[in-house]
Amino acid sequence: MENELKGKTVLVTGGTGSIGIEIVKQVLSYDSDKVIVFSRDEIKHFLLKKNIIDDRLETVVGDVRDYRSMQRVFDDFSVDLIYHAAAMKHVIVCDNFPIECVKTNILGTQNVVDLAKKNGIPKMIAISTDKSAYPINVMGATKLIAEKIALNANFSCVRFGNVANSRGSIIPILIDNLLNGKPISITNPNATRFIMEIPDAVKLVMDATRNAKGGDLFILKMKAFKLGDLLNVLLDKIAPLLDVPENQIKVNIVGLVQGEKMHESLLNSIESESLFDIDNMYVILKNKESISKYENSKKIDVFEYTSNDVELVTKNEIEKMMINYLKTVYMQRFNNGKFNTI
Repeated sequence: MENELKGKTVLVTGGTGSIGIEIVKQVLSYDSDKVIVFSRDEIKHFLLKKNIIDDRLETVVGDVRDYRSMQRVFDDFSVDLIYHAAAMKHVIVCDNFPIECVKTNILGTQNVVDLAKKNGIPKMIAISTDKSAYPINVMGATKLIAEKIALNANFSCVRFGNVANSRGSIIPILIDNLLNGKPISITNPNATRFIMEIPDAVKLVMDATRNAKGGDLFILKMKAFKLGDLLNVLLDKIAPLLDVPENQIKVNIVGLVQGEKMHESLLNSIESESLFDIDNMYVILKNKESISKYENSKKIDVFEYTSNDVELVTKNEIEKMMINYLKTVYMQRFNNGKFNTI
């Protein structure tokens, strides 16, 4: 990665989000010349600059949905590499406001790609989701189209599932509800979801950057968790740790909501026909003959890659993820001794 990033100017759209911030941190660690964060939330820009003190960090307030807003970045900086992480990603919100999701995930991606091509950017990595493999909701459908836009322009995509402790994901929601006395709601205890932690996900994004040749879709190898295990850890381990009495916790099993699946897929049946293994990830190629460009690659027979078929994270691993969230977000309570048993 040193060769990919040293001395380079890197643009990160959506760089104030959970994944975007970690991308920024890891890119800065590789002696890059400049990292430009582009997003529309000025408060998040302010907080980012407070948390990452580095003269190489530039923040630009703007919206990927606005072509001229994005154009200013390329007018002001000579960009070498783009990580496109800007997206609407909440399933229910996207279903309720589909046109807004289309504007961000599809039209925003087209803007980024058009400007990348216009300015001769050699490499772009678009961040995608398992929801795009067999889309049944607006978010998944728009991300599938966003993938096609990037791949058809000979750029690259990375697809993964849930990222533990990212903003709006299930662990933060459940813990915050627990601490605030709100009901704990899950859809189905037997439902499974892919999961990995933020630094691990972004490390693999960096690996994909190194391997990317253009027109390739990288699928990260991930474990999964069962929602019932998540609930058990919350009630049996985290609630006692936080001194939340059992009789004050209300649990609701609400059933799968519109746009949700029992199990997620990272790959569809057509894609599996062009699937190759390259160490810690899979790659789907639009041209099978181009596999010679990838080191240590091997063809994978057609197979299903669902959250119901892979290794599950243990309850101990889930507990560590939850404690990491508590340490990160509720540090003041740690300092006051509230969580001194951790």
